[in-house]
Amino acid sequence: MAIVIVAAICMLGLLTLVVGTGLATSFIGGIGSAFGNAVSHLTSQAPATVPPSGVALETPTLDTPDAGGYTNQATVVLAGTVPTATVGKTGYTVRVYLLGKTGDRAVVANVVVGGTTRFGTPALTLKVGSNSFVATLVTSGSEGQPSPIVTYILKTSPPKIVVSSPASGAKVSTSTLNVTGTVDAGATITIRSEEVLGGAVSNQVVGADGKFKLTVPVVAGPNTIDLSATDLAGNSASTSLTVNRDYGQLAAHLSVSPSKFAASKQTTIKITLRATSLNGGPLANAKATFTVAIEGLAPIVSPELTTDATGTATWQATISGASVGNGNASVLLTSPAGDQVSATTAIVTT
Repeated sequence: MAIVIVAAICMLGLLTLVVGTGLATSFIGGIGSAFGNAVSHLTSQAPATVPPSGVALETPTLDTPDAGGYTNQATVVLAGTVPTATVGKTGYTVRVYLLGKTGDRAVVANVVVGGTTRFGTPALTLKVGSNSFVATLVTSGSEGQPSPIVTYILKTSPPKIVVSSPASGAKVSTSTLNVTGTVDAGATITIRSEEVLGGAVSNQVVGADGKFKLTVPVVAGPNTIDLSATDLAGNSASTSLTVNRDYGQLAAHLSVSPSKFAASKQTTIKITLRATSLNGGPLANAKATFTVAIEGLAPIVSPELTTDATGTATWQATISGASVGNGNASVLLTSPAGDQVSATTAIVTT
């Protein structure tokens, strides 16, 4: 009996040893398997810095400059966009080149790609005139194709305003003045009159030929006309000229038909005014008021009339109950500039 009990105990111990050994082995094997899987996962990721063999690097893009690239600043920061696939990876650089006149390239900036698709260079120095740039994407042992060219044009000189007409000091007779000339292509030129309420400001963006034509109102007497221009680079300049609005010898020429008639009869007379100004030319848009003075009647006054393009104004008056005697027709003429002149012609009743 004792022998049986001892044998059972030995068998139980052996069984416990075998089971324990198996559990330990299983535990250690599980740890090793998990470690191996982790290593396998890490080593199976694609390289972060080098594209697959035979695949070209994508191309970055430089932002298109404002105002056609014109600037009056001696330095510029170039900004642009990199391909999305490069964002957040190490080893990618945007390389910026300045292009020479013969097509040669000089490196002016290297910008490491960061955590976004946007990049910006340090301030780059421009030379007066045209400055053209391209950008490429560079990684270990590889460089992609250049981006489209962007060009900045440094201009620091002010625009040149040349007035071809009218000459400063000129005499004019019209109520508006056309000012013509040239300025830098693409510039915005502005005109104003110092004597006109509010300045009557207007402007024009000139074309490639640089020619401009601006219209401004003028008042009687001297007028100072100011011109200012701003070019595409932001440089500005100004000039001025003086003109004198002068009607010359303002005159009113008056006639009456009929100028002689019987006082006992009702008669309709026609009064005609011809207004002249500079060099004897017709004065349009002048104001005229006629007055008829006939023996035995109170003065007859017309409404205010305006001369037409030929400088002419007419008015008719019916005369009835007049006495025999000498009378007249007169006119008060006021030019658009405010100058006044009068004229008188005789009327006889018999």
